[in-house]
Amino acid sequence: MKLGFQILILMVFCFSCKDEKVFDSSPSERNANHIGELRKELVNAPYGWAVTYFPRTDSLLFTNVNELITLPKGIFEDKNKYGYGGHYFLMKFSENGIVETVADYNKESLTKKLQSEFEVSQNTFMQLSFTTYTYLHSLVNDRFTGSSDFLYTGKDVDGNLIFKTSSYIEPAREYIIFTKLKNDESWQEDIQKSYDNKLFFEKMKNPQLIIRRAGRVYFHSDVQMNVTYGGDGSVNGKQPPEVYQRYRLFLARDYFASQGWLENKVKGLGSGYVGTADGLTFKPGIRYSETYIFYDFRREGERFVCELVKVVDPYSKKIHWVSKHLAPYGEESGVIAEIRDEI
Repeated sequence: MKLGFQILILMVFCFSCKDEKVFDSSPSERNANHIGELRKELVNAPYGWAVTYFPRTDSLLFTNVNELITLPKGIFEDKNKYGYGGHYFLMKFSENGIVETVADYNKESLTKKLQSEFEVSQNTFMQLSFTTYTYLHSLVNDRFTGSSDFLYTGKDVDGNLIFKTSSYIEPAREYIIFTKLKNDESWQEDIQKSYDNKLFFEKMKNPQLIIRRAGRVYFHSDVQMNVTYGGDGSVNGKQPPEVYQRYRLFLARDYFASQGWLENKVKGLGSGYVGTADGLTFKPGIRYSETYIFYDFRREGERFVCELVKVVDPYSKKIHWVSKHLAPYGEESGVIAEIRDEI
């Protein structure tokens, strides 16, 4: 009994010592340490960062595959209901507070580096601020509702830096992901590949989405949405909403509707997109069901493919369904989404 009491006293003493060490520093000193750690993380990436930014997403838009959409004239005209997609940047941070950036906006922005200033500070969250003009600021307006102040929330299971902004309280309204580039060639190649994949997708004359498992087709869009684009992805010098807002809607006629087939009634799935070095990323994702949500597509020749595999988060133990090219050792599901040009 006496021995047990002594052990208990020793444990309390040890924990109190740890608590004293935790609170040895003042709040301002702890803030300074956190700021220094994030700044060091950003600067100590010798090849820079790939930054994917979706400033304005809607997780409820065109996600109910059973909801019928009316086409008054046999075509989808209400394009003001489109959502918004993402943008791809490469950034390299320097110790002197300068960040170099290129963007996937056009051919010039792929190679023309803009230098701007950045700061890392802390209030409730650690904040990364772009304090002078860079490509990112073209999204800071009423239409895209972007921000030049990113709030750091931590790392994901792959070690990517995850940020948010103060624009939204609700989840899935924006996505900001920093991925460390692996080599010097990535700076030249990744931004070009992302732009090429985006442009290839946007210039498809009749892109359609097929979701299948083995021989069973769950969804096959069959309504032509695209207009014919010029060589720069524009129509009469002006980008259509699909391109400007980087949003794609896939519509399918419902031949087996309970009330019989109605020519002006269709089903639809949609999501914002961005080009990546591998292919395309959709946020908040093409949602067929609660389980089957397609985010990352790899370009395979003339098509984009997302084959879902099951993986378990080692920290939360939660099950996630991700594209096979991102988790080649995941458990196969046989569920595949494919985007191809059906001309």
